[in-house]
Amino acid sequence: MKVARYFFVIVLSLVLTSCEFEETDLGFPKSITFTRNGGEKTIIGNESFVFAEIQDYKGNHGSIEGGEDGKLYNVYDWLKVEYVELKNDVLKVYAAPNTTDKDRTLYIEVYSGSEYDVITVKQEK
Repeated sequence: MKVARYFFVIVLSLVLTSCEFEETDLGFPKSITFTRNGGEKTIIGNESFVFAEIQDYKGNHGSIEGGEDGKLYNVYDWLKVEYVELKNDVLKVYAAPNTTDKDRTLYIEVYSGSEYDVITVKQEK
């Protein structure tokens, strides 16, 4: 029984480490910029995607939440993304007004299978 358990752990480890994501161009713009007032932008890629996640590349990221309307939302800090999983290649991006005296930047990672694209989102001070 211990041999089977060790074998399972080894196989699971191999499977998990072989799941690599490759950065690729999914057709989304590489960056978008909001004014200090914030607002909403709709961006379109070339492929349907599974999920989108907001990152700050400092170890923090948004959480994906489902709405009753069938849409998925990811919110982190001053940014929110909205989309319908696997239904289209459209991503709505919302930025809250910038009340700081600094420019700010977050990143949206859009995943389609084992590929992902990164969109840099900047907001002026």
